[in-house]
Amino acid sequence: MRTRVIGALFGLIWLVAGLVHADTIGLYADQWGTNCNIELQHDLTYVHVVHVTDGATGCEFMAPQPACLTGAVSVYDQCVLPPPACCCGSSQTGMTFDYGVCRSGAIEIARIVYRMGQTTNPCCVYPLLPHPNSSGGQLLVSDCDYNVVPAIGLASTVNGDSTCPCGYPVPVEETTWGGVKALYTE
Repeated sequence: MRTRVIGALFGLIWLVAGLVHADTIGLYADQWGTNCNIELQHDLTYVHVVHVTDGATGCEFMAPQPACLTGAVSVYDQCVLPPPACCCGSSQTGMTFDYGVCRSGAIEIARIVYRMGQTTNPCCVYPLLPHPNSSGGQLLVSDCDYNVVPAIGLASTVNGDSTCPCGYPVPVEETTWGGVKALYTE
C-alpha cells in the first residue's frame, strides 16, 4: 500500500513537472503574450499568436474564428518571425511554421487580423486548436533536436471582463476535422 502511494505521488510530480515545462501557444491582445483578453477595435483588431518555449524550431495549429465572434471578418494572417523563418497556411484552416533556427522565450509568431462590423457578446471564448492534420488531435511543436512533441493550446476571451477567465489550457481530445468544423458552424 505504501509503495503504491509513493509511486502515485512520484507519478503526479512527474506529470506536473512535465506540464510546467511544456510549450504553450496562445492568442493574445499583445505581442508579448501577457494579456489574453482581446478587446475588439472598431476597424482592425490584431490577435497575436505567441509561442512560449524553452526551445523550438517550429509548430502547427489553427485558430478558426469562433461562432460567438459575430460581425467579424478574418482579413489576413501575418507571419511575423524574421528570416530564415517561414510559414504556410491559414489560421482558419491550419498554419505550419518553420522557425529556421532554435528559438526560445515568448515568441510572437503570427498576427490574425479581423475587421469588425458590429460588437460581439462579452466573454467570447477563442481557443487555439491543433492543426487538422495533427496526429492524435494534439497541438504539436518541433523541439531544438527536431523531435515532434505535444504542446498546450491556451484559450483567450474576446470582450472579456473580470467574470470571464482566459489563459487556461484548451482541453485536448481526439476528434475528426468534421468534428472541429461542427464546433464553429451556426
